[in-house]
Amino acid sequence: MSAVHGRDTATVELNEKRPILRVRSLSKRYSLYSSPGHRLAKLVFGRLLKESLTYSALEDVNFELMPGEALAVIGRNGAGKSTLLQLLSGVLLPTTGSIEVSGRVAGLLELGSGFSPEFSGRENIFINGAILGLNEHQTRDRLDDIIAFAEIGDYIDQPVKTYSSGMFLRLAFSVAIHSDPNLLLVDEALTVGDVFFQQKCYKRLNELRARGMTVLLVTHSMADAAQFCNRGIVLSHGRIVFEGLAKESVEYYFHHEYETPTGQYRNSSQAEAHLPAPHAGQNLTANDAFNPFDLHSEEAVDLLSCKQVGTASVRARRLLITGRDDKPRRVFQQGEWVKVHVDFSIDEFLSVPVAGVQLINAKGVLVHGRNSLQFESAPPFGAHAGTRLHCIHEIKLDVDVGEYTLETGLADLPHELFKRRHVYSPLDIAPQLRLLCHVIGMAAISVIYRHEGSPCLFSHYGVADLPSQQQITLLSPVDTHHEGSIR
Repeated sequence: MSAVHGRDTATVELNEKRPILRVRSLSKRYSLYSSPGHRLAKLVFGRLLKESLTYSALEDVNFELMPGEALAVIGRNGAGKSTLLQLLSGVLLPTTGSIEVSGRVAGLLELGSGFSPEFSGRENIFINGAILGLNEHQTRDRLDDIIAFAEIGDYIDQPVKTYSSGMFLRLAFSVAIHSDPNLLLVDEALTVGDVFFQQKCYKRLNELRARGMTVLLVTHSMADAAQFCNRGIVLSHGRIVFEGLAKESVEYYFHHEYETPTGQYRNSSQAEAHLPAPHAGQNLTANDAFNPFDLHSEEAVDLLSCKQVGTASVRARRLLITGRDDKPRRVFQQGEWVKVHVDFSIDEFLSVPVAGVQLINAKGVLVHGRNSLQFESAPPFGAHAGTRLHCIHEIKLDVDVGEYTLETGLADLPHELFKRRHVYSPLDIAPQLRLLCHVIGMAAISVIYRHEGSPCLFSHYGVADLPSQQQITLLSPVDTHHEGSIR
């Protein structure tokens, strides 16, 4: 997804107060035919045949983009994101509506299109430069910069068909940004490169945005959407269902498109007085526990529709993800606390209910997991049939920037074994744990860089932030006169 398409649509003088892109009532529909013969008959006989069924890939889309803005387009697969990019880049023609673009457009779309596999990378630079509106002289002036940014070495003179996807992306991206576009369209392209190249690309995009370039980014990375873009739209079944700040768009997507499509988005600004948030591992009784489900029932996720492994006697019913202020959210900065509220229904007696939570990154790596055995405080003993159990997990997100999914579960353990958990090894306890319920992939959250922080905005590198210290000592210069006598 990284080949270059472009077109020069400069029809008016660029103006910071005039939109770079204006989309009005944009729709794209496809006719559906039962067979190739049906399609041919429709072409021959036209209106004499019954109208064929239509599929609407995009319907009545409206938005504007100003110079220097970055718009994230997010949505589930099939929402219409790629169709929108193809319409904006001129690859497709709209069924209805209009697209007004001021300036040059460059796009990183499907991998392979726009590049000739038999030609070398150097030759393809000139080909794509022409597609993007550059003449031969302009491309030649920028050739060294394009090759240097791509960092593919001597492969620049080899046929493109010998390139890896990462090399292909490097060259395509380099050509696109060096064409000085006013509007850059990116369709998940940066996910092909390694992390170092992604960082290099985003650094360059920020530099170009500061000079007035506008970016439209289609991505499934909610961290990229919330961190890099200032605005966002959510597409669902070809329609814009939400438009606002990028972070708000990510929140909406998580609450509605990803988990609870029947819910109602609510941006509550009213002060909500409640009891102080409990400490991690603290267990409260039904009489003194604050239940955020009472205030935020619309944002709760119905876990009964999620995949659950275990017995039918215990079921996870509802989930709510909040900050420490108990207000629902799905986007957190590094180092913030997330609170995971889960309600279970219990239809059999449990000696000691053991509840746990897991945090899993986008690569499927278990980053964090903890259950009732690892906390000083003990869960309530003797849960009877018909009881509702409300569990609150608190996790400090000292983790890498990215997307994470959450899983939860509930098990039962004999009382005497739980009391002596400090002397038993995991191998002794595991066979005695009776798994009653485990919810797989129940929700997702996004972790982004801190907006402000000390000593810097990013706290660490890698999967997790481990306790560590550093000491640097400045030593006196080495006495070279006596260095040879040291044994």
